[in-house]
Amino acid sequence: MMLRTILDTLESSGCTAPEIDLLQPADPFLDTTGEDLRRRIFITQENSGRTLCLRPEFTIPVCLGHLERGWIKARYAYGGKVFRQRADGVGEFTQAGFENLGSRNFNDADIDCILTSIRVLEAVGQSGLSMVLGDQQIFVSALDALQIPQAWKKKLIRSFGDDQLLLAHLDAMSSAGHEPFAEASDAVREAIASGDVDALATLLTEQMVEDGLPLSGGRTARAIADRMIEKAELASQRLDAGKRAALETFLGIDVPLAEAADAIATFEKENGIMIPLAGEELAARYEGLKGADLSMRYRASFGRQLDYYTGFVFEIFRSGHEKPLVGGGRYDRLMTLLGSPEEIPAVGFSVWVDRLEGGRVA
Repeated sequence: MMLRTILDTLESSGCTAPEIDLLQPADPFLDTTGEDLRRRIFITQENSGRTLCLRPEFTIPVCLGHLERGWIKARYAYGGKVFRQRADGVGEFTQAGFENLGSRNFNDADIDCILTSIRVLEAVGQSGLSMVLGDQQIFVSALDALQIPQAWKKKLIRSFGDDQLLLAHLDAMSSAGHEPFAEASDAVREAIASGDVDALATLLTEQMVEDGLPLSGGRTARAIADRMIEKAELASQRLDAGKRAALETFLGIDVPLAEAADAIATFEKENGIMIPLAGEELAARYEGLKGADLSMRYRASFGRQLDYYTGFVFEIFRSGHEKPLVGGGRYDRLMTLLGSPEEIPAVGFSVWVDRLEGGRVA
């Protein structure tokens, strides 16, 4: 009944509701979702050897179907069982949600996404709601403005949304440098120092053959070479105390959304930098959402544990509860990862239907 109400609400706003099979090819999920979801997927195999999984979420199948149909723009609704290993509950639960693909008015689409999620929650009797909003692109722009070394920048972006891991990276960036490959041969260290991936991969291949190690069934020599060069670059580049303090200040921004643009402006002024469009985008989001009946905060360190998110992310909670009822955001990079020849704007949200039980008003 509750799921039907959610789907009716979404379909009334112009959404198509595609059929999504329970059994899905696993590779798209394994390649794009990130470690947090990858380790919780239920995997199986066809007789042909193709790896399959029980449907762990709907966004990727919806996007693949969109690409197969060749549509330019569409709004989708979905609902049904998903399957993930969970530490605090059964691995089968109900999820519903919304995807808006192809809309190039980014700010309007972002605001519409949040307002649509609020309408869904209100339709099933939820009240006393609060929202936290973050933005990975603003974080990336802050790293650029502070001139964080490229190798560390990539590592920090991959960790966005995990406060403990970000702090661990800051500690590693600030510690005394060391030579991670001091015991390697002169030729290997020279290839690492020059950043010559091809030369290093050749040397590693020769060493693997000499040691009798297989050249297939694990990481390739080139993948190992890439990782070694990145590790050496990370070890050679330190973060000075001023930039670390600035990053910690940025990550500590946690204010009502109405004050977010001013908080960014203050940070820019104190550090003598500019974060392009950050203040304007946050102000525009507040302007579009200020009539909504919920409290709203911007937290600069807030992210969600799926690798395909690229921009703003949000979660909505019921008062007195720690787990979100809704989570979503912008994921423009996903469509190209799934095979689109060009970037397709994409934004959406999921609803944890099982968490709505007990919160419905009479």
